[in-house]
Amino acid sequence: MTTAPLDDNNSRQLKENTSPMHIRTFRAANLQEALEQIRQQMGSDAAVLHTRQVRDGWMGWLGRTYVEVTAGLRDEEGSIPNELAEQSIGSRAVPEMESRLLVKDVPSLADPALPLPLQAYQLELLSAGVDMDTVERWLNTTVSLAASMGEAASGPMAAGTPWLEHLQRTVLRELRIGSPILTHPGERRVVALVGPTGVGKTTTVAKLAAGFRIEARRRVGLLTIDTFRIAAVQQLKAYAEIMDLPMQVVEKPGDMQQALNRLGDVDLVLIDTAGRSPKSDARIDQLVELLRSAQPDETHLVLNATSSASATRLALQGFAPVRPTAAILTKLDEAPNTVGVLSALASSEQYSGIPLSYITNGQQVPDDIAPAEAEMLMSRLLTTKVSVSSLNAA
Repeated sequence: MTTAPLDDNNSRQLKENTSPMHIRTFRAANLQEALEQIRQQMGSDAAVLHTRQVRDGWMGWLGRTYVEVTAGLRDEEGSIPNELAEQSIGSRAVPEMESRLLVKDVPSLADPALPLPLQAYQLELLSAGVDMDTVERWLNTTVSLAASMGEAASGPMAAGTPWLEHLQRTVLRELRIGSPILTHPGERRVVALVGPTGVGKTTTVAKLAAGFRIEARRRVGLLTIDTFRIAAVQQLKAYAEIMDLPMQVVEKPGDMQQALNRLGDVDLVLIDTAGRSPKSDARIDQLVELLRSAQPDETHLVLNATSSASATRLALQGFAPVRPTAAILTKLDEAPNTVGVLSALASSEQYSGIPLSYITNGQQVPDDIAPAEAEMLMSRLLTTKVSVSSLNAA
């Protein structure tokens, strides 16, 4: 197939204002064929800007149906001009791929049997590192959900069907949203935070401590077993001094009970731990021994929301011996989407999932932390800009 000409006013204006090497539109029988054309004619560094369904013939009647994909090449400064990316290509456009996927990052696995919007989401899910089994399960469930609601699930486009909202509902049904930490005056609760290096455990401990100390008016004690990083101990000590909280440092399991006793009559003990590589069995075993001596009531696995699906799965597997009871997602403000990490946390036939307790979305203590919310996580599932509504109605 040859490259199809741009055929509407916006497209003509786009063509006039830019070099032909910046923007080109390809027409094919399905999305996979269009992507292959882009690879061959523009190279693997082209970025997908728009996808839409078109029909030839007289005013769209009695004609064949095509998929039209607009792709762009980066300019000399390494970015696609915003004014090009934001142009509307036609009046019958399907939900746009706001992620600006690079063609080289998109597997040629789009299922032509799916409605075009779901083909686009399939490619975005795969490019985000979601495994094929999960993608197939989500999309099949999404189609079934649409059918159960009496909405069109056949045809190349299935116009009018809110596919992204159905996909969000599908993912939500596989997520476990847990409760935040609950404390009661006079009843000491011990909570440990564990996780890989660099996910923000110490800052998260400080946010939780400040929230319970200032807002809930609970007596809070801090304990750290992160003796591998002097800076981490000093950082936690600084927070303890600012909030006037007792703090203890523990280096070996035998010292744990005495340190807990020295914290006094507190309602909540928050334990900060050293970051461990999920691949380091020896370091994980040391952590298990330290936590066994502390006997925490809850153990929260802290995960970076910007992590890939594979990195999140590795963390879940590596920290499984610690037996985490919940997960905290940090750095949500830095994550372009949540689909990678959520796909690893979602339950399946082989995995029961782990409940999410908190999310953090910045560095401010104690402001940038909140109990996990389904709507916030779902609204940022993919980079496509579609509003979320009535998630809990399904």
